[in-house]
Amino acid sequence: MKKLMMTLAAVLCCATLFTSCGKNDPSQPDTPTRDTTPVSAVIDYKFTVSDDLFNAFTLTVEYYDAAGAVKAETMTSKEWAKTVQTDKLPATLGACVKIQLKDGFDPTKEEVFSAKHSYYYAYYVVNKSNEKVSKTTSSSGDGGVDMKYEKVPTYAERYLDKPLMKYLFNFAADGTATGGSWE
Repeated sequence: MKKLMMTLAAVLCCATLFTSCGKNDPSQPDTPTRDTTPVSAVIDYKFTVSDDLFNAFTLTVEYYDAAGAVKAETMTSKEWAKTVQTDKLPATLGACVKIQLKDGFDPTKEEVFSAKHSYYYAYYVVNKSNEKVSKTTSSSGDGGVDMKYEKVPTYAERYLDKPLMKYLFNFAADGTATGGSWE
């Protein structure tokens, strides 16, 4: 009988032990669920231009800042980069490069003028803890031409009223993004 009582006590002890490891044990903290509510968008901008473009043109980058206002900065080097995080959603983010031929450009040079440029962007959405809640979307590209110096004023005229490089994204309140246009 003593053996039976000891066995029964051991079974009850094990049952109590396994039951106390269950999910409803108030002494065990609940695992918090991750906040996936988008509240802000983040974008990394980057534009790069060739030596010839940088030296012959004033290059102005227009971009949307955190509050959604369009700002302008003149490129002071061949590469311009910036990271912007919006204040809230919905929001618009994007950037473009506009060019203007500098005074004193000499179109009579016999060399080849290299009008090469490239862009890169990457964006994602974050929650109120600034944790990423979407996959990063990114893209990059390059373009441009090599031409005679005498053709540069015509090239400048072609881009007088439109951006050389551009991209724009409209972020909805749910964090989804759609493309837009500067034109």
